[in-house]
Amino acid sequence: MGGKLHGFWYAFGEHDGFVLIEAPDNAAAAAFSVGISAGGSLRSTETTVLLTVEETIDMLRRAHDLPYRPPGEVK
Repeated sequence: MGGKLHGFWYAFGEHDGFVLIEAPDNAAAAAFSVGISAGGSLRSTETTVLLTVEETIDMLRRAHDLPYRPPGEVK
């Protein structure tokens, strides 16, 4: 599957632990999440995709170019 484990931390609060992995793609990250959940020892998992600065800038440019108008707004 590939990837790299960057760290694991225990916590207290809503989430009891955090794992930071780097995966080659979103499908590999999802497979990792499903795989560790399948054992049944975890109550729940949550995956958050992180964006690099470059990806964020690209996303903001794309969002700016969307022809969005709020509902009810007349052109």
